[in-house]
Amino acid sequence: MNSLQIVPMENKHLDEAARLIAKSFQTEAFAVNTFDFNDPKTEVLFAEVLKIELEVFKKHNEKLDVVLYDGNVAGVATVKISGDRHGFSHFKQTLKRLRKVVPVAKRVQYKKLFRLYQAMQQPKSIPKEAITLEMLAVSPDYQGKGIGKTVLNALDDYAEALSRPIYLYTANAENVSYYEKIGYQTMVAIKKKDFTAYHMLKT
Repeated sequence: MNSLQIVPMENKHLDEAARLIAKSFQTEAFAVNTFDFNDPKTEVLFAEVLKIELEVFKKHNEKLDVVLYDGNVAGVATVKISGDRHGFSHFKQTLKRLRKVVPVAKRVQYKKLFRLYQAMQQPKSIPKEAITLEMLAVSPDYQGKGIGKTVLNALDDYAEALSRPIYLYTANAENVSYYEKIGYQTMVAIKKKDFTAYHMLKT
């Protein structure tokens, strides 16, 4: 029988977690509209950016979990539970890795990035006390094993214990119907030319 565990992310997981997200997010609309994945080096650079994000989340004591499937890292979930703005921390971590991060700039589609930024802004209809599911990634090697569902069920329990709603956004239309089936409601859909961001809430 296969074992599945959700455990807090440790420093030893950071590299593998960043690579897992980079690989699994290549078909995710936000990433597709920002980075050019035709160049295989883009995935490596994208992982560097994601590692900065994970380190900043750890520094701010946000909720970071890895899913272990038979002891292997099979999934990652990051949840913002504070109201902190992480901009300065991002800047500091980016400076530390400037040589590795600068090449990413050559692969960013800036016009699309600006529209994406506008679409991603949290609507005023989302309660300030809501916790935010920032990322949920499952390794392509472990798809179809119920990992995403297990993480979302655990997040429901966590949010219920805190008596706080859960907020997420997605630009993949097929995700919307899935989230609606498990109790999320689309609060706002923001369309920006070539993609739409769906802002969803579960109370």
